[in-house]
Amino acid sequence: MKEEYRVAYYIRVSREEQAKGYSPEGQKSTLDGWLSETNWKWVKTYQDETSGKDIKGRERFQEMITDAKNGLFNGICMLDNDRFSRSTKDVLNIMDDLLSYGVKLHIYNLRHIDIYSDQGRFILTNFAAFSEFFRGQLASKIRVGVKQKMKNEWFGQAPYGYTIVSDVIGNRKRNTHLVENPEEQIILKEMKKLREEGRSYNEIATYFNEKRIKTRLKRDGGECSWHPSTVRNILMRPEVVLNEKKEKT
Repeated sequence: MKEEYRVAYYIRVSREEQAKGYSPEGQKSTLDGWLSETNWKWVKTYQDETSGKDIKGRERFQEMITDAKNGLFNGICMLDNDRFSRSTKDVLNIMDDLLSYGVKLHIYNLRHIDIYSDQGRFILTNFAAFSEFFRGQLASKIRVGVKQKMKNEWFGQAPYGYTIVSDVIGNRKRNTHLVENPEEQIILKEMKKLREEGRSYNEIATYFNEKRIKTRLKRDGGECSWHPSTVRNILMRPEVVLNEKKEKT
C-alpha cells in the first residue's frame, strides 16, 4: 500500500500585509482548495505574524524546520515564495536543506512548475530575485517619502505607546503628530523592564496574557492575545527608538 503523502502549511503575514487584506485565513483557504485537488493529507499549520526579513526570529518557522527533520511531514505548502523569505539566497538554501530531510516545497503560485527540475529551479530563482529587487526598491522609496513627510509631521501608524493626533483645518488633517498614550506607556515600560531582566519574548507574552492585558490587535471582531512576535515587533520598531532619543535630548 502506498504511503500517504503528508503536508504542512506555512502561513506568514506581516502587520502591513494584514492591513491590506493579505490575511492568514485567506492563505489557508487557498491552500485548502489546492489540497482538495490532490491526494495529500494535511497534518499541521505553522503561522508567523512578522516580516519576511528575519528567518531566525520566526518561532513557528523554526518549529516547522525541526518537525521536518523529525519526519512529521513529506511536504510544505505555501502561497508564494515570499512566505518563506524575501531573500533569494534563503529560499534556495532552505529548499535544499529541506530536501536533504526528504521534505519538498510546494508553492501555490508555481504549482504547475516542477521547481526541482533545472528549468523549474531557474524560474523559482528568477521569481525570488524579482520579489527581492521589487521589495527593496519599494522600501527605499517609502523611506524617502517618510523622511520627507516627517520633517513636518508624523507619517504612518503610531508605534505602541503613542497615539496620533491632528488639527483639522477645513476638511483636511494638519500638524499630525504623536502624543504619549498613558495606558500603553505603562505597559511599554513594563515590557522593556522585563526584557532588560532577561525575559524572552515568549515569557513576556505569557506574562501579559496571564495578567489579561489587552493588545491593540483585533481579529474577527475579537481581541488578540499577546504573541512573542508582537512583543518583539514593538520593542524592535525604529519609531520607538526615535521617540526615546527625542525624549533624552
